[in-house]
Amino acid sequence: MSKTTWLEANVFVDEFGRDYNLSDVPMTYMKRKVAFQKRGYSQKKIDELWQEALKKQQEFNNGR
Repeated sequence: MSKTTWLEANVFVDEFGRDYNLSDVPMTYMKRKVAFQKRGYSQKKIDELWQEALKKQQEFNNGR
């Protein structure tokens, strides 16, 4: 998976781009990139999350 594909994937979040929780804010689907923008994440933070996701995907593919 490329970083662009990862950022363009739809995620289930609240209207403010936050992860699923039990708040009374309506939930919706939006692109991961938009959710990160709504959260105010810096490019450095997004890069860190991408590296973490990539590592998890590689571990999954290797059966760990």
